[in-house]
Amino acid sequence: MSSPASTSAAPATAPAPPAAKPPRLREIDGLRGLAIVVIAVYHVWFDRVSGGVDVFLLLSGFFITASLLRSVERTGSVRPLAFAARIVRRIFPPALVVAAAAVLMTALWLPRATWHQQLGDILASALYYGNWNLALHSVDYLSSNNGASIVQHYWSLGVQAQFYVLWPILIALSARLAARARWSRARVLAGALALVFAASFAFALWETAENQAFAYFDLRARLWQFAAGGLLAVALPRLRERFAGRDASGLRWTAALLGWAGVAVLLGAGFVLESTQFPGLAALWPVGGACAVVVAASLGPGGGAGRLLNTRPVQWLGDLSYTLYLWHWPVLVCYLTATGRDTATLLGGLGILAVATALAWATRWALELRLPATGLGQRSVRGAFALGAAALALVLASYGALTGYIAYERDRLAAAAADTALYPGAAALAADLDVPEADFAPSTLDAAQDYDPALSGRCNQTMEGYEPIRCDFAGGELVHSGQDEADAEATVVMYGGSKIWQWLPAVLAAAESRDWHVIAYTKNACIIETGQEALGEERYRSCAAWNDAVVAEIGRLAPDLVLTYGSRVGYEAYETFPDYTDRYEQLLATGAAVVALRDTPSPRFDIPLCVDLNGPNGNECTVDRASYYDEGAFEALEVPAGVRKADLTDYICEPDACPPVVGNVLVYRDDAHLTNTYAATLGPYLEAELAAALDPVAG
Repeated sequence: MSSPASTSAAPATAPAPPAAKPPRLREIDGLRGLAIVVIAVYHVWFDRVSGGVDVFLLLSGFFITASLLRSVERTGSVRPLAFAARIVRRIFPPALVVAAAAVLMTALWLPRATWHQQLGDILASALYYGNWNLALHSVDYLSSNNGASIVQHYWSLGVQAQFYVLWPILIALSARLAARARWSRARVLAGALALVFAASFAFALWETAENQAFAYFDLRARLWQFAAGGLLAVALPRLRERFAGRDASGLRWTAALLGWAGVAVLLGAGFVLESTQFPGLAALWPVGGACAVVVAASLGPGGGAGRLLNTRPVQWLGDLSYTLYLWHWPVLVCYLTATGRDTATLLGGLGILAVATALAWATRWALELRLPATGLGQRSVRGAFALGAAALALVLASYGALTGYIAYERDRLAAAAADTALYPGAAALAADLDVPEADFAPSTLDAAQDYDPALSGRCNQTMEGYEPIRCDFAGGELVHSGQDEADAEATVVMYGGSKIWQWLPAVLAAAESRDWHVIAYTKNACIIETGQEALGEERYRSCAAWNDAVVAEIGRLAPDLVLTYGSRVGYEAYETFPDYTDRYEQLLATGAAVVALRDTPSPRFDIPLCVDLNGPNGNECTVDRASYYDEGAFEALEVPAGVRKADLTDYICEPDACPPVVGNVLVYRDDAHLTNTYAATLGPYLEAELAAALDPVAG
């Protein structure tokens, strides 16, 4: 996480006198060492945010601003290609080699259920948009069950890479404005940095309050930290000039007090502050502490906290900070997976740090010391970019190899699963079949993606959306609204949240055999109970508005049947009965029959992951059926006339337990939703319920 150092000066061509390179402050190297120790310790033993990354972002702003400003003063330009080449030489090889190693570590030590997610995160990190990838997943309902990414810490590298693109532009524009107006470059740049700081910090405060999970990874909410480092770089020379010749004794005491206060803040911030407070006000603590250390070192080098920061172990850790940052998290994730722990034991944590430090030392020696000494990629801009491309190719090759294996396994199991005798799914419970042993399908490698793509994108409303989104299906295929509707035997509407949407394969199987036209209205995490707008939160207001709008559309459609909720097994993981009576009455008023479906079990632990870790046949991934249901409750539920209650639990659970695999088919794709493959095997049984509702006399 340390930033590339400034390059040697080029001959001055600008009219302004060249700026002297400031003296190197060894305390900053020690500050890096202290920051990486804090990061690693808090991650390994306390599972908390430490503020150490905020220090690295500040130091990046400090060094890059100073380097680019010197380039402008000496050459009249930020020399963007030369700047980019320095970044690529310094940053790319270690980061991308560790990212490639993360692919191997994923294959060797992480559960297969996480491979798809891990590979997506690794690719995003290697392309330096990992922060945005994590931000989007943090609010993606379909990704809400994702575990810790093996490259989650690469978010800060993505933020820094995007900063490296923006900062030369900012400084070049500031320099041009200063030249045209004949103003001081430093003053203009300070003004620009102050504006960036104010705008970004205000945005960070707002976004942290509104959506902290997204804000944490958002470049816009992090720019103020780089700007703070930039302001520090601009201010330090003036600060040195101002205090030159002052009382040395008093200055030393002031600097010592400031430095130790900064160190204390850095060490203690993680204990006091919560991760949910970053990157808002909480981030001011580590940023302010780091600024205090740098200012103290500038005013009184070697004294106060400098006595700690200049010690050989802390300096050595400062040199190792970037590669140790890269390695500590993958090693920690593999350890936690192998042990099943949430945090490390004392000895386990020491082992993690020992392994990560050894890997970090080897990586630094090979890629930060020996590689530059060879001259490979060091002599030209083109060579630097070729070096970066080679490092990226290593990641892409490893990514492609594991992706290819996943595709092979997917195709192999998909072909095998076509054999309904070997993969009967729900029929195994319905007919009490003796099913031969076989690899279950879908594999945990792609279980998380085993859902119908039609209702995961443009056909499905998000948790925040208000407007109904209609999707039509005929002959089992997505069609344009109204297509073949007039010729269909019946029009069936699916209406509800993701626990209704999961039944789409079963509904389409029935619709294809009976020539029904299917219309789907679904919205993530939204139930159909009336009165939700009174609950106050935005998601309830949007759900209430969406429900009212959908019911109005159903009234205009006048369908033959509406399939919706009959009960709810939600976050509480046992069956409840929201009062759907008013909604049922509204739907019946449209002239449609209504099927109220008993909700499926929601284990609330990741079933594919559990199966990976414990196997499909043990008790660890099987849940007691009675823990979900009071078996007489649904039968006793009173509903208006015209509403047919449908209970398909016997085709998902055994009499006493709900196993993770039934008839060689994996039942769940996450902690709550059926796999597409298993839902399809429920088609005949759901078809019987829907047909009975459409023709109650025959039923």
